[in-house]
Amino acid sequence: MAALAFVDKCLSPCFKRAISDSDTPLQVKRKKLLLFLSISIHVFGIPSFFYVYASSKAVNIVGYILFQGAAAATLVWLCVLRRQAADTFIVLVMLCLASVTLMMDFDAHIVFDTPAWPYFVLITDLLLVLEHRASVTASFVVICIVWLLVMMFEDAFRFGLYDIEGTPDREDRIEVCDCEMPPCSKGFIHSYTRFLSQVLVFLLDFVCTRGFAAAVLSEKNRILTSIETANRIAVSRS
Repeated sequence: MAALAFVDKCLSPCFKRAISDSDTPLQVKRKKLLLFLSISIHVFGIPSFFYVYASSKAVNIVGYILFQGAAAATLVWLCVLRRQAADTFIVLVMLCLASVTLMMDFDAHIVFDTPAWPYFVLITDLLLVLEHRASVTASFVVICIVWLLVMMFEDAFRFGLYDIEGTPDREDRIEVCDCEMPPCSKGFIHSYTRFLSQVLVFLLDFVCTRGFAAAVLSEKNRILTSIETANRIAVSRS
């Protein structure tokens, strides 16, 4: 609670800039979550830049640009232009994040790194909390399942998808496992970037789930209070 209150206090200037008195409760919730997500992406993306710069791989560069671009566009849209967090805008932001997730997961399969597809959990959580249409959320679930199916067939039959970027058994990728006692060290920046991204997903997922649970509990308490009030009125009249 104290940590969330501290974060809310730190981000209050952005919230005041983006949120107006005429905003509905849904718009306030959408704007707060999107701003928190965008600022977190920028903060956690600072060490990622050094890893992307060192790797010089097209998939990492494109993914990083999309990732940071979606966050920057969200800040500009909400804080500078002071627009509403409409359904179409949310879908575009989530599509960028989903594209980056697929790129990261594809690269992770090639270099035997941590899979990135669980980030789809965060995307679907955000769509649920932001109260988007059920059909859109279901579409992202289908995309994730189809992607996992494609990766499964590539792992099982090796029809050449991994060869687009190069495979670990080729000379240009031999550094993936070129040490005396595998698994080999990947360097501090790479490991630290992975750690930050996983912490970001975990904390955002916790915030989304906690908010949902709090809303359900509040609704439950209101219903129980209404029932108790009705019982007291019925007893008093009898």
